[in-house]
Amino acid sequence: MVNKEEPFFHWITAVTQDGRIVVANNYGLAYMPKQVRLPASVVMASADESIPPSERAGWATYPAVALQGWAQHHDSKLRALIGFENQFSSDSGVHLELLTPQDIPASGKMAGRDRLQVIAPQVAARLAQIADGDLVKVLPPAPVEATPPDERQRMELWEDVWSPVISRSANRGQAHLKGFAAYAVHAQEWALYHAHTSVAAEDQRRAVADFIYWQHVGQLAADAIGG
Repeated sequence: MVNKEEPFFHWITAVTQDGRIVVANNYGLAYMPKQVRLPASVVMASADESIPPSERAGWATYPAVALQGWAQHHDSKLRALIGFENQFSSDSGVHLELLTPQDIPASGKMAGRDRLQVIAPQVAARLAQIADGDLVKVLPPAPVEATPPDERQRMELWEDVWSPVISRSANRGQAHLKGFAAYAVHAQEWALYHAHTSVAAEDQRRAVADFIYWQHVGQLAADAIGG
C-alpha cells in the first residue's frame, strides 16, 4: 500500500516477451516506499545498475518510458504494460492491460525483498550478518546535540520531490531528481538520529538500513543530474 505522503505516486508493471516481470514508478530512481516489498523474480527498472545513471535520469517521473528504456537496453521486447488508464499519457505501441480500483487489494501484508535488498542486495546481506551490538560501527558518529532534524524542513524538501511529478514542464524530471537528492541528505540525518537513539535493536537495524538506503538513492540522483 502507498503512504498518503506520496501524492500521485504510482507503479506500472511490464511483462516481457520471455515472461520477465519489470516494474517502475514515477518517483526518483530506485525509490521504493518503506513498506513496499518486491518478490525476487521482479526487476525494478530504475534500480538496474547495468544502466548508467545519466541514461536512467531521462526516465524520472515517466515509468512507462523507464520500462521501455530498460527493455531496449537489454535487447528485450515488452508483451504488455499493466496499470490504470490515466497512467498512460500516450500510445506506447505496447499492449495495455488496464486496471480498475477493484483490482487493487484494500490491505494485506507484502512479502518479498525490502528496498535495500532490491537496490543493494550485497550490502543488505552484509548488514544482516552484523551483530546488533556492532550496528553503530557502520554509521558516522552521533551528532553532538541529540535533537531530531527539523520536521518542517523535511516536509518542505519532500514537497520539492513530489510537486514536479504533476508539472507539465519538459524539465520536470531534472527538477524532481534535484529535489530527491536534497531530500535524501535530510532523510539520512533522520535515519542517523533514529539509529543512534533507538533502544530496541530491531528499530536500530531498520534505521541503519534506512541510512544506507538513502545514501545510495541520494548518490544515484546526484550522479543522474551530474552533481
